[in-house]
Amino acid sequence: MLKVMVVDDEPWGRKSVGKMIGELALDVEVAAEARNGAEALELIPIVKPQIVVTDMNMPVMNGQRLLEELYRRHNEIKVIVISGHSQFEYMRAAIAFQACEYVLKPVSLAELKNALVKAMELSRSHLSAQERRRFAGEMRQLRTETFLQHVTARRIANASDILAQSAELLPVPPAAGYRVAVCMLRRFGDLSATKFGGNSDLLMYSVDNMLRELAAGGEALVYKSDDKTKLCVLLPEPAYGLDGAARLLAPFHDAVSRMLDSGVAAGLSAPYDRLERLPEAFAEANARLLAGPLREAGFSLVAADGPHGAGGAPAPEVLSGFDAKLLQQALAAGQAGTARRLLGELLRRIEAAPGLTIQGAQRELRRLADIASGELPGLGQRAEADAFAPRAADAVLSEAGARGFVEALAAAVEERLGSRPAADAPNPVRDVAAYLDAHYFEDVSLIDVATRYHMDASYLSKQFKAVTGENFIEYVTRKRMEKACELLRGSELKINDISELVGYENQRYFSQVFKKFTGLTPSEYRDGAAAASPDAKN
Repeated sequence: MLKVMVVDDEPWGRKSVGKMIGELALDVEVAAEARNGAEALELIPIVKPQIVVTDMNMPVMNGQRLLEELYRRHNEIKVIVISGHSQFEYMRAAIAFQACEYVLKPVSLAELKNALVKAMELSRSHLSAQERRRFAGEMRQLRTETFLQHVTARRIANASDILAQSAELLPVPPAAGYRVAVCMLRRFGDLSATKFGGNSDLLMYSVDNMLRELAAGGEALVYKSDDKTKLCVLLPEPAYGLDGAARLLAPFHDAVSRMLDSGVAAGLSAPYDRLERLPEAFAEANARLLAGPLREAGFSLVAADGPHGAGGAPAPEVLSGFDAKLLQQALAAGQAGTARRLLGELLRRIEAAPGLTIQGAQRELRRLADIASGELPGLGQRAEADAFAPRAADAVLSEAGARGFVEALAAAVEERLGSRPAADAPNPVRDVAAYLDAHYFEDVSLIDVATRYHMDASYLSKQFKAVTGENFIEYVTRKRMEKACELLRGSELKINDISELVGYENQRYFSQVFKKFTGLTPSEYRDGAAAASPDAKN
């Protein structure tokens, strides 16, 4: 299978061409994408594509310069130009630097297929005998990786199919059993953004090559996870146990640490006897990885028979229900300072929590993101919001990563609340008061109302007093007495009936509260109101 690289500065353009190539059912695969010629030239030594499909009008390095560099440095690569322009300069460059096809946008499937078939024929005829052997090895490696990815994701699940393909592709089919190791860089997101220009594929190809070089000559097989954020290693037994996995992965960590200044977190499964159980082995190894310590900045390898054991005590909860309600209310009330203070306190707890695992920290960070997005809809719509989106929490594998997540969230919250007009800031106490105005006659309590509005009762009590000047009981009592006065003045209902209408089942208790509120008994109040009415004077 030939590898294709698609080069276009427009994401939709790259995805569209890649999708079309996938629909053609040719012996090609889109192995990488690049946003411009410079990025493509960085990827080529790592990806080693045989065909490049490129746009011409791009920033940084346009298609003309890319064609020139490919002709000078990688003459064996066959180039297809897909451009929305029929400019003479573009066509002349394509001819001068021996692009095999020039296709104008919008390109049809038939045009793209014809161009790719021509490029494939030219690529295969160009290879020397030595290059053919090297190419065959690379194609076998690619097929092996694809096979292991399909089995891990259960896209290939039939036992006989797995057995047949493993016998063909794996140098040593794991007849005696195997383990799976899953590895992640602790600074994957940060490195992708800062050192690789946001191109996570380039980062993964770099570390993939490091690990393959270390595994060369042995029986271990390296492949990337479907989401291309993890490296997986199939380790046949008995050649690799816990010690064998550590002998392979510890030098890998050392290389990553020297070159990229990042630690490696890894999890190792128990031995499995059949390759069709690879999905279970992967899930276990991934769970072991997440059970590793957050506070470890360097290398960690967690296994059932390793120093960290199979699980240990459950991860401590950092964000309590009370903390969540306080943060929720601070955001809803537009209190940027309070929200930042609470987020800072929660970050300090994460950093100080003994025994906090990677998984435990990710869970707490996802809860923070969910609370913020729930109270401030649209909070993460700008590009930098990726730093604190719920999915970004899954990439946090260290204290530094957790700090970056919380700081990005706090900055976004402060910016959002600081730019919002005061009139737009919701006040939950107003909603509570409106609810009490409509339901004062019911058996309502502070705890009931706090639960209804997802607030802590003591927090609601303080906020309610600060906004209304009355505590909860005083407010409800005043509403009941005001209604009782209205009914005593304007109706002929019995006092017992009025007592029940305003929320008191016991008339005697109602009369006591009424007298305390007005200085009169209900009867005295009614008599006085009747005497003061215009009809009584007449």
